[in-house]
Amino acid sequence: MRGIYTDYARAFLLTDQRAHWVVSEAFDILWVCWDTATASDNLHRYAWCLLRSRVMLRAPCHHDGRPDLRAAVFSTREVHNNSTVPGHLVVLTELIDLFDAITRLPEDQMDAAVLHYLCGIPYQAIAHVLGIAPTLTHAVDHHARATVEALLTTPNPE
Repeated sequence: MRGIYTDYARAFLLTDQRAHWVVSEAFDILWVCWDTATASDNLHRYAWCLLRSRVMLRAPCHHDGRPDLRAAVFSTREVHNNSTVPGHLVVLTELIDLFDAITRLPEDQMDAAVLHYLCGIPYQAIAHVLGIAPTLTHAVDHHARATVEALLTTPNPE
């Protein structure tokens, strides 16, 4: 679980040091609140929400309060592998728009998208990490992809 949590935190916090620190902090808090966590309906969900809250406290944000994933674009393979290819700035711009659209999703959809598409986590593991049913993970992903598509094709008022 620690590796997946760290990958998620790194997507928002950008450095290994910050990601490891926030994951360690979340585990420390979970340990202190262990009785409450184990008494909850869903221990995995409890732990995920705790981690997520710690990451979001430290993530860079847009003026509207949603997290800013745009800087994470620069750590993608597409940017590193295509930096000398003609048209790489177009790819970069499209990725920035995509990452920005992902942060406009509802929490579960954004988390599933980040875990699957940015961190490369398989759906089965995402269900376990988020503390949701595997079939729900596919539905969340389906809705996230449809919403991102709509966001990318609808003009932004900003």
